[in-house]
Amino acid sequence: MHRSLRGRFFIISWILLMLFLAAICAGVSLFLYQSTESETEKELRKTVETAMMADSTRGMVSFKLGENGIIGGPKMIAQRHLHLSDETLVSLAGSIELKNEPQTGRLVQDGMRYLYYSVPNDGYTWVVIVECSKEQELAKTLKRNSILFTLLGAVLLIPVCAWLTKWVSKPIETAWEQQNDFVSDATHELKTPLTVIATNTEAVMSNPDATIESQEKWLDSIQGETTRMAGLVGDLLFLAKIDANEIHPDPSELEISDLLEEMCMERESQIFEAGRKFDYEMTPGIRYRGDERLIRRMVEALLDNAEKYTPEGGSIRMVVNRDRKLRLRIVISNSGETIPPEALQKIFDRFYRVDPARARDTGGYGLGLCVAKSIAELHGGSITAVSENGINVFTAILAEIPTDNSKN
Repeated sequence: MHRSLRGRFFIISWILLMLFLAAICAGVSLFLYQSTESETEKELRKTVETAMMADSTRGMVSFKLGENGIIGGPKMIAQRHLHLSDETLVSLAGSIELKNEPQTGRLVQDGMRYLYYSVPNDGYTWVVIVECSKEQELAKTLKRNSILFTLLGAVLLIPVCAWLTKWVSKPIETAWEQQNDFVSDATHELKTPLTVIATNTEAVMSNPDATIESQEKWLDSIQGETTRMAGLVGDLLFLAKIDANEIHPDPSELEISDLLEEMCMERESQIFEAGRKFDYEMTPGIRYRGDERLIRRMVEALLDNAEKYTPEGGSIRMVVNRDRKLRLRIVISNSGETIPPEALQKIFDRFYRVDPARARDTGGYGLGLCVAKSIAELHGGSITAVSENGINVFTAILAEIPTDNSKN
């Protein structure tokens, strides 16, 4: 599919650029040709105004034209660098339409083109004609050069279009690959708990006479995998709605310091029982307009991530304040293994885990940070990660949400 898409875009871009190049060449040629003809017309007018033929090597002829033809006949015709027969001169004169105002026109005789300028004067019309071999030669040269440059440009545009095609199609290919990876990872993550549930269910069903207590191990496993799968499906649906732009914050005025302190107090005993230290620091009295449900989900995802990747005996810290732009800042740090720089660039991608082997141990799917980042972006903010000297720091910056935001 990628090759087909690239091929189509290459052909379309090449044709469009070819047409653009051809239009430029044609436009430049037309401009140069018209400029030359304009100069010729100026030369004719100057000849009429000064009553003298221009001192040039171009063939020129002048005569007085009356209603009955050339006044005085061909003998009264003045020629300069031009030797036309009497029949040709009479034919050219007969092709000129007499008018009561100055006019410029074109004549064709025996395959040659001529440009004339006529001015009425006291019962006759003074006519000056110049041969246009110069313009004809220029037209041929411009036409030849335009075709040559267009063909040359067509060849040179091939690598340009190839590079342009690759550059434009790169985001599409990346999105396509991410979608395929997403479907593949989601299928794999769903397959694992479904397999465990099916296996444990089969074990329970194979002992129909057994008591619930004796089957507790299998039932607990089924319940645990069901909970895990429900969380996974919930995160997948949330991210799918984010992609479809179907989720909009429902803002309200929040005592954010009190709200987040309450969440920390609820998590404190759980983290302590897991053998980890947890402390938090809230700037009191911070008010913030945002979606309480989404903010809770974001903070829970960040705390879950910190708890999962903090070793026993390690510490977790949460700080809430405002930055210099008075935006809400939530900083959650934890001790643990330093995250490699290349992993920091991917850590917010869906299903990405720094150590995939620990996925089952920590219970993670690699969606928590992606969900948290999406929520921060819904609030006009962002989440960044820094990892140095065994300390991992996640900083969420949230802007105020206007009151007219639409709801889910």
